[in-house]
Amino acid sequence: MEQGKESGLSAGQRELNEIYHPAHAAWLMELKEFCPSYFSIIEEFGLGDLWQRPGLTARDKELVVFSTLITQGDTEIQLRQHVHTALKRGMTLEEILECIVLLAVYVGVPRTLSAIQTVRSELAEVA
Repeated sequence: MEQGKESGLSAGQRELNEIYHPAHAAWLMELKEFCPSYFSIIEEFGLGDLWQRPGLTARDKELVVFSTLITQGDTEIQLRQHVHTALKRGMTLEEILECIVLLAVYVGVPRTLSAIQTVRSELAEVA
């Protein structure tokens, strides 16, 4: 990832500042205050190491993560965040919805219906 406006920041900090929706970034900063070591795992390993690996594009990684969150269920907070990061990383709303439709066969209607509602709700809240 190329160096952002705020030089001197770690790759994880840049991802958090540039890609995350401000409300979700603020939630993670609260996590940093409450449990710094857990936040460090997210920032340094997740955003800093995993998201910087060259094997897949950021858009492809987002598609994998988005699908995985839906498959797991009970991931509404994370799914809400990834609605924004998916769009910033090049996915369209149509592709997000198509991902959910495809998953209906594999993970079931209740989880995918919940995912559609989460996406719809999150986009309505930030509109």
